[in-house]
Amino acid sequence: MYRSFLILSLVCWMWTAKATHAQETATGLLAEISSGDQKVQLLVPTPNFDLAVDESLHSTISPKFKATWTGLLRIRRGGDYTFVGDAELAIDGKPIGKEAVALTAGDHQVVIAYERKEGNARLQLRWNTDFFAEEPIPSSAFAHVVKPSETLSLTQRIDQGRLLFAELGCGNCHESGSWDLVTRRGPDLSNVGGRVNTGWLAGWLENPRHHRKSAVMPQTLKNVQERKDVTAFLTTLAPVTYPFDSAPVTEAMLEKGKELFDTVGCAKCHDKNNNLAGVGLKYRSLEPLVDFISNPHETDPHGRMPQLFKPETEAHLIRQVATYVSHQNMQPFEQQDHVGGDATQGAQLFSSAGCANCHSTTAGGRLIASTVKAPAFAFSKGMALRHFWTFDDHVKDLAGNNHGKVVGVQKYGKPVKDADDGRSFRFDGNNYIELTHFHRPDQMTISAWIKTDKGGEVISWARPGGGRRGSRELRINIGQDGKNSICYGEYNSDGGWRPVIQRPSDVQLIDNKWHHVAVVRDGPAIQIYVDGKAKGRPGVAQPGAGDYTDRLLIGALGLGRNPNNRFRGSIDDLSLWEMALSSQQIAELAGGVSPLDMAEPVQEDLDQFSVDQGCLAKSVADNVPNFELSDDHRSALQAFLQTVQPGSSSFEAPLADLEMKIQQFRCVACHELDDKNKQAAVRVDDEGRTIRVERPPILTAVGDKLTNDWLKSVLLDRKRNRPWLKLRMPHFGESVSALPELFPKAAGAASDDSNPPQELGHAGIKTIGVQRGQVACIACHNYRGINRQKDGVVPAPDLAEAGGTVRRNWFRRWMWNPVRLQPGTSMPQFFVELSKEERTKRIDELWAALKHQSRLPLPDGLIKQQTEGTRIVVKDQPVIFRMATKTPVGQIDRAINVGLPGGWNFTFDAASSQLRYAWKGNFIDAGPAWNGRGGNPVNAAGDSLVQLSNRFPIRIGNNEEPEVRFRGYRLVKKHPIFRYEVDGKSIEQRVDLTGEQLTQTFTVKPGADVRYLGDSKFRYTSEEGEWKNSELTVRRADVVRFTVNLRLSR
Repeated sequence: MYRSFLILSLVCWMWTAKATHAQETATGLLAEISSGDQKVQLLVPTPNFDLAVDESLHSTISPKFKATWTGLLRIRRGGDYTFVGDAELAIDGKPIGKEAVALTAGDHQVVIAYERKEGNARLQLRWNTDFFAEEPIPSSAFAHVVKPSETLSLTQRIDQGRLLFAELGCGNCHESGSWDLVTRRGPDLSNVGGRVNTGWLAGWLENPRHHRKSAVMPQTLKNVQERKDVTAFLTTLAPVTYPFDSAPVTEAMLEKGKELFDTVGCAKCHDKNNNLAGVGLKYRSLEPLVDFISNPHETDPHGRMPQLFKPETEAHLIRQVATYVSHQNMQPFEQQDHVGGDATQGAQLFSSAGCANCHSTTAGGRLIASTVKAPAFAFSKGMALRHFWTFDDHVKDLAGNNHGKVVGVQKYGKPVKDADDGRSFRFDGNNYIELTHFHRPDQMTISAWIKTDKGGEVISWARPGGGRRGSRELRINIGQDGKNSICYGEYNSDGGWRPVIQRPSDVQLIDNKWHHVAVVRDGPAIQIYVDGKAKGRPGVAQPGAGDYTDRLLIGALGLGRNPNNRFRGSIDDLSLWEMALSSQQIAELAGGVSPLDMAEPVQEDLDQFSVDQGCLAKSVADNVPNFELSDDHRSALQAFLQTVQPGSSSFEAPLADLEMKIQQFRCVACHELDDKNKQAAVRVDDEGRTIRVERPPILTAVGDKLTNDWLKSVLLDRKRNRPWLKLRMPHFGESVSALPELFPKAAGAASDDSNPPQELGHAGIKTIGVQRGQVACIACHNYRGINRQKDGVVPAPDLAEAGGTVRRNWFRRWMWNPVRLQPGTSMPQFFVELSKEERTKRIDELWAALKHQSRLPLPDGLIKQQTEGTRIVVKDQPVIFRMATKTPVGQIDRAINVGLPGGWNFTFDAASSQLRYAWKGNFIDAGPAWNGRGGNPVNAAGDSLVQLSNRFPIRIGNNEEPEVRFRGYRLVKKHPIFRYEVDGKSIEQRVDLTGEQLTQTFTVKPGADVRYLGDSKFRYTSEEGEWKNSELTVRRADVVRFTVNLRLSR
């Protein structure tokens, strides 16, 4: 190997040495990857990777591969360089070992060779010199000579065809499950008739690309009459109707909408190929467009439109953008004659023309099934087992990689069958399992083994909303009414609560014995099974698929911020299927068949397929979907399909998947990545002044910088730490769930499980805080959400979060020389005057302080420091400030002021245990409490929303003079849940504010009727109890939970 590598490196050196004088160069390396007689060439930013045992660098190459990267190494400063990495390296034709090599400034020919060994494989090529610490060689240091290559051109066409196959939804008609290629589906059309104008529908069916150049929907209908028939059918799909919005549109509203559209990120994607022309004529009223912007994944979970706003706090911003988009895009389009369509014939065409293959659509309470199937291109991946948790000493998902996180004590017990090697998960009424949420499919089966003598929640999805539009809940529980029952229920703000409850008479579920339970959802039809037998008649749930995208829990109900109805007992073999299993299949599961075994498909022989007929023919037949493919796109699809003919193999290739995801979701429209979308940190204006440019984080080598957990928090849980940016990070939901694992794989990043001693952090805390004669970190950074920055200071992320956001090695390099990692940064270089050993020690102390910040005291000066900037800033999490407060309802001496994201604030009186005041605007200015001698009351200023009287509103039973005692509050994701007693009965109260209403959620254990006494000057609503004038009565129960909504008039 060494001899052949030496010869190869010499040949490459001689060839490139000549070529560089005659040809242009570009960034990146030329990679040649081979296995057996298969070979591909790729242009890659670096040679780095991290692969599991069954993964490869390309989908057509076996995991047992050889790879060679050739190109140029660009040295900006001459010196002695040492190289580290699990590969053979040659520079200028000379093999490089562990010793330092002297390199002059300029370009040097480089050859890197790697041969895959057994097991996992990881390569990260690193270097160091006297003037910078060891680091991965950045992509900016690699280049290659641009030269023609048939192999490279073919590989690029194959990869483009693979992307097109996924984006065009080819796999929705042609079976291709064994390729592990996610195929894009179209939007859910179950309510399209209630949302979209008939004329627009007809025009879209005539020619989708006439409306949008980037449209991926094919033309599938042969003639005008067929389009009229399908239009007529789609118009009947209107189970939810929207009110006509008659509110006047002001110039100020349009200007604000345009400002938001241009700054938050809409304009980054809506270019000439993704224009919005005519969208103002698409919707029947403004409301469907508002709903779509609020949560695009509701109707289009596989689409490319992200969520940019928080509906619960930014409904007014959503309406402004929707108003602007609608009014600016009223351009008329060619009207299609849609009169004379036959809806019955259209429903048949929807099935037979292939529409139902791409669009999940419910009509008449049933999911519309396709009656057409195209030839299979690959083996089926089997039955749609989406998730499977065996709970065999772990909470890993063996089917979908949705691994659980145990909240509380992790406990295991005996499995269903004593002969099994595995175990079950024991729920003690306190613990539960939290999972990554995902879009609930329209067809679904949930199956589990349960053993309990108390009951509780088996599994729940929830998107809390206090009854506001968009709030949702899905749950399966045992014995919810204290009886022998199993309940499957769904709630949404449009359709209300839809429970299906069965109380089997032939079996006792709460008997501390193992029982198999299953719920089959076939569209809105719900069938419950116990021990393999159907119980009762099918019930009815909500129509269509559902976006229950906030919390997904096993063993608890996640509707509230503090999960309740926690399960007591054991759960084993919990599986979730993206299909409606048959009664026979349910009986097999109840009989002990493993879901993994059941999901294994029965395979049939595949035939060779033609790649120049059907959809890929130059002249597409009338009965075949017509994508109007360009010659380049047709050629790319043909090249890809040739590589996956029967007898070929397709391999998992995470780096290729990452590149595909980046293209699909247009990450480089906003972010800089390697040589794409390069952005300057500063610009010079017309008067010669240097202006700092606002830019989002750079994605280059982000997998080596950020932890997997933080990437997951940002991409899936909407966590943000740069709230000052006007440009917003979009939320794409489950579609990007693979990215947190793919970025580190592309960077070749090692696992980062460093846990420094907590004692080391005490010295680091001193560095973070104020010290005489030294710069304090908190002068620029927030810390635990506390803002101590003076006006004009460049914003910086909350430093307390750094221990969970960045990796230790990256943090060390950053502290050593920030400008090297991010040219133009305002972050200064610390500890320069210290020796190398002392400098390293100080950085490690800082790292320990950040890793253990929640268990260490606050840095000096964070609270004590007195500055002019005393405004408490609320960002993406609630903030609490306790101090005597002057409000429009009077001074509240024991005030608990709460600031919520979006500028919504309220004051709770701890003395009387009740909400008193709510306002919109800035939160508390703490100057009177902090400045001077301090201790003076603060002011709750801003636009008044609600001023409540001092009459305590809760009554238990008939007592009109309740005895109230405040018991403090607990925090759920920093949101306070107030606790107090009324006549000795425990009550918990949560307060939420949006642009439309104030919501109070009460949980009471009364043993009697509960009454809420409202103020007659306000308008109240509640989904529980009965109203009489302004008084709500909720009937007695062991636990009473009710919500009171107060409509805001602003």
